Amino acid sequence: MLKLTMATIYYPYFGKLLDGSYVGHDIALTWQYVTPPDKLFRQVIESSAYDVAEMSMSGYAMLRDHGWREYMAVPIFTSRRFRHSALFVRSDSEIVSGEQLAGKNVGLPEYHMTAAVWVRGMLEEDFGVKPEQIQWFTGGAERPGRKERVELPAGIAARITPIPSDQTLFDMLVEGRLDAVMCAHKPALARGEGAHVRSLFPNPSQMERDYYRKHGVFPIMHTVVVRESLLASDPSIARRIHLILEELKSDFYAKIDILRHHPVFPWLEDYIDELENLMGKDPWAQGIAQNAPALNKFLNFSYSQGLLRKRPRLEELFVDLSDR
Repeated sequence: MLKLTMATIYYPYFGKLLDGSYVGHDIALTWQYVTPPDKLFRQVIESSAYDVAEMSMSGYAMLRDHGWREYMAVPIFTSRRFRHSALFVRSDSEIVSGEQLAGKNVGLPEYHMTAAVWVRGMLEEDFGVKPEQIQWFTGGAERPGRKERVELPAGIAARITPIPSDQTLFDMLVEGRLDAVMCAHKPALARGEGAHVRSLFPNPSQMERDYYRKHGVFPIMHTVVVRESLLASDPSIARRIHLILEELKSDFYAKIDILRHHPVFPWLEDYIDELENLMGKDPWAQGIAQNAPALNKFLNFSYSQGLLRKRPRLEELFVDLSDR
């Protein structure tokens, strides 16, 4: 029995693994919950602390571009999010559409982070605003002191302004020093009556549905990486990890099907039906071929934005599960 440590943030589709351990396919996985994600990613980069770990898609691609070989990705994608809902402005702002960000000051936690790559790509592709048309500021969104995990190319770094280490992006937004902030989650300032901050788009969830209908892409944020030394010693490990996580995901889908017929929240059945009609029965499909459109779009964005020196092939970044 091979014993492996695994660290991720919390995902309901991990099912029984969330109890702390899971055994299957001659692997005993011991799971550790690490949050926030940037803390986990720093551990993976700086100390290679785990055998299997969740990793930023952008950070991983950039590190591999510079010869990092501690880990290799398996085409398992733990986090996917549409990102129209990640843009926030002051409640009294006149900004209601992406093209209005041209010439504006926009904050984001880290320029290289995956969500930021998708946001910049979306702004250019669908609203005609190129990254260089925006003045970017980086730093902690709600907690001060955040810095880039991966070194930026010099040309990009020269165009970005890090904010003071004792300030936050949302403080600067409320004070009028920024016009918008990209944040991967809904901030406290955007919650409740009298909120000082709102979503940039008046109906971001509808925008995201329309984005999926137009592009057919559910944006990928995080992947799963495995120590390369383990894969070199036994290439079947990647396939076995994939089978474990697929089985756990199938159990999760079975529970969702129960919820469809015995909903605990009003309109939940309608939402599940709508989601399935739009995105199919398995929005979280794994594998290279199944995710090639999203992966290729992300890599095209990352390369065109100057974060990658060369555009990698998918087979250079991911273990091919089909032949293992």
